[in-house]
Parts: sequence; structure tokens; C-alpha cells
Amino acid sequence: MWSGSYIRSNTTTRARGSKRMASGGFTLVELLVVIAIIGILVGLLLPAVQAAREAARRMQCSNNMKQIALATLNYESTYKQLPPGPWDGDPGTSNPSGRTSDACCRAANRAGWSAQWRILPFLEQAAVYDLATNDPPWWPNRPNNSREDDVAQVLIPVYYCPTRRAPTGYGSAKFGRVDYAGNGGFYHGRPDTAVNFIPEAPLGAPAVSTRSRSNGGLIKKRAGAIIWAKDGDKRRLADIRDGLTHSIVFAEKSLPYTEHGLDGGDNERWNNAGWDTDTIRWHFPPKSDNDAYAPDRDAGGSTNWNHYFGAAHVGVHAALCDGSVQFYNFNVDATIWKNLCVVDDGESLEENHVN
Repeated sequence: MWSGSYIRSNTTTRARGSKRMASGGFTLVELLVVIAIIGILVGLLLPAVQAAREAARRMQCSNNMKQIALATLNYESTYKQLPPGPWDGDPGTSNPSGRTSDACCRAANRAGWSAQWRILPFLEQAAVYDLATNDPPWWPNRPNNSREDDVAQVLIPVYYCPTRRAPTGYGSAKFGRVDYAGNGGFYHGRPDTAVNFIPEAPLGAPAVSTRSRSNGGLIKKRAGAIIWAKDGDKRRLADIRDGLTHSIVFAEKSLPYTEHGLDGGDNERWNNAGWDTDTIRWHFPPKSDNDAYAPDRDAGGSTNWNHYFGAAHVGVHAALCDGSVQFYNFNVDATIWKNLCVVDDGESLEENHVN
């Protein structure tokens, strides 16, 4: 039989235990302090995590450039010339308008496609290369001639900088693009077509047609590694008078972050854009994507074609003619950068780069 004194004692014991349990919890102030500390730690760690991710993306971009550089040299070893650049129309088409330098804005068949297409077999992309058919050079155009559309819809991962974008197709047909352009040497004309400015000599020269020998990397002491080959010219390693280690063959192209798929240098298919800024760039100092000129499209601004290299990083990767890859700050001296782009001027300065 339970006694009243036992019941009272047991009740008192439970009450005291409950008080002890309640007194062992966190107060609201303590919880707020812990949450604030966690917030501060996350704020400190987030930039480090972002920096680590960008370092990984930059390393992948450098690796992409390395693969492109080695593919270019393997192409040269096979064909005894660097991969020719693209052209517009075709020198053998029956239509006279396709044989002139004014032809625009694609090649009549695969013979005039981009250097990026030509090196595909050396990038383990022979299946994509073989998609193209050896069709006659119809001009001005026959839909999907040489299966150009089918090839353009294949997105080549090694041609996309992971900092800038994932492999992406644009337009209703979802044609791919490239983030790495061939070096066309010295450009005569504006760095940006929409900006009325040409640098003073020796960093600039009066404008001539983009589709010309002057801007095709073919003028002595203003030559590029990737050339406008419509007249049958070839660029051999022996032509690189400045030394293979001091001459750019490919580099990242500048592209405003608001203009993906729209900019004049990013609005054509990657395999057949003609001699154009989609796949070729020139000697002007490289620019960050954040600093590249972009038109105000909401105010009716017109498309701009920029002729310089650049990147979404804090600097730009460049593949040199010896197969190496260097990383250059955007504050690289303009004359030094010009000398790196012009492969036969006898100037071989190489400074202001970081590995």
C-alpha cells in the first residue's frame, strides 16, 4: 500500500529533475550568438570555396588550350603546315561573287572551314570531322552543304572555357561556338567596329577590309600564325621568325558576358563562320569579358565585332607555337602583346606573364 509521504516525495524529486533539465538548455541569446558565429564562418569560407572552384576551372581551361596546341602541332607534323584559317565563298566556285574577297559570310563548302574544324582528328574528334561531306562549292548558298549544319550542332567540350560557359548551342538550330580563336596577326582597323577609334602607330593602322591579305595574316612583319588561305597560302613553322616559344597560335577570345551568342564574334557557327572574329582574333591588347565593349541593345545598339583576345578569368591563356601554354595578365604591355601576335617581325619580347 502506497503512503502519501512517498507520493509527495516522488513528486518533489521529479519536479527538481525537471528544473535541472530546463536549466541545461540554451537561452535565446546564446542561440543567436551561435547563429551569428556560424554566419561569420560561412562568410569567411565562401570566398575561399569560390576561389578554389575558379582555380579548378582555370586549370581546365589551360588544359583545353594545351590540347588545342598539341593538336595544332600534330596537324603540322602531318600536313607540313599550320592549320589554315577559314575563308568566305570559294576560289573554285562557278559564281564569280564567291571568288572575290567581298564574299561573305561563310565558305561555300568544307574546304574553307575553320582551323578548329581542321584539327578535330587530333583532338580525338574524328567522328565529328568525318560528318562533313566533300560537296561542290555552291554559292551563294545551298542549305546544309557539306553537312555544315549537322557539324555545327555538335558541341565540342574542349572549345569551351568552363569559367565562361558550359558547352552551349545558340539560336533555333542550336549551333555551337568556340571560346578559343586563332591568331591572325596584325589588324588594320578598329579594335571594336562600333567604336570610332584606331590606336596610333605602331599599335594601329588605317582600316582595310577584314577579308584581305592585309588582315589575313599575310603581310610581312605583320603575319599571324593562322592565316586567311583563300589564295592558297600556307603558314609553315619555318615562317615563324620570332621563335616558336614567343609566338601565339591560339588564345582565348574576348566576349562580353551579356553577349553570348549575340556578339559579332560569337553569332556564327563554330565550323563555318568565314574569316571572322568568331574564330579569329588579332594583336590588340587582351580584355576581360567585364571590360569588353557591349552595345546597349535595349536602346537599339548595333552589333559590335571586337578583334582582340580576352577571357572571363583575371588574365588570358595563350597557346604558343611550341605547344606550351602561358597565362598573361590583362595589364600586359601592348607592344609586348603585339609582338607575341605578330610572328615574323623579329621581336620576341615575352614579359608580364604568370604561370
